[in-house]
Amino acid sequence: MKDTPKDDALPSRNAAHTRERILSAARVRFSRQSYENVGTRDIAADAGVDAALVNRYFGSKEKLFAQAIEGGFHIEEHLPDNMSNLGIHLVAQVLDNADDSESFDALRVLLRATGSPAVAAMVSERFHAEFVRPLAKLLGGRDSELRAALIASYVLGLATMRHGLESPSLVGPARRKAATIVAEAIQSCVGKKGE
Repeated sequence: MKDTPKDDALPSRNAAHTRERILSAARVRFSRQSYENVGTRDIAADAGVDAALVNRYFGSKEKLFAQAIEGGFHIEEHLPDNMSNLGIHLVAQVLDNADDSESFDALRVLLRATGSPAVAAMVSERFHAEFVRPLAKLLGGRDSELRAALIASYVLGLATMRHGLESPSLVGPARRKAATIVAEAIQSCVGKKGE
């Protein structure tokens, strides 16, 4: 008697489920490789679907990319309970972020996009819409958008050194010192409401 596969091992014919599998595979691929190096056939293979479904559900690789990054930069997911701990909290997230190549990593996508004319403007707009402007609103007061942009710069700079360049300067005791310095710089940008 031949073994039959379990129902959960069979590919789903549910359109919403298939679409989500494609999105999930795209998020992982775009986290690991630059936009130009990711093919829709690769994404389809990772999702276990025919490559034609990628275009059917999303229209193009560019539109798939836009949907894959949507929601990836939400500042709300990175906020501490108290804004007086924002610097320490953000620095810990950047430095303690494990290199998980099997999940979406918005910072890696952002870093890779800076060298890609095809998607750099799209990523910049999404990052500002989801991170910088909402953070500016939370900060309030004078120069809130500038202060939010500076905080983003510290986070991105630290992420670039830690994950993009794998800087030896951010290991051991130097890592703790760097974390303290950057956390204080971020905190200085928080200011007091109404400043």
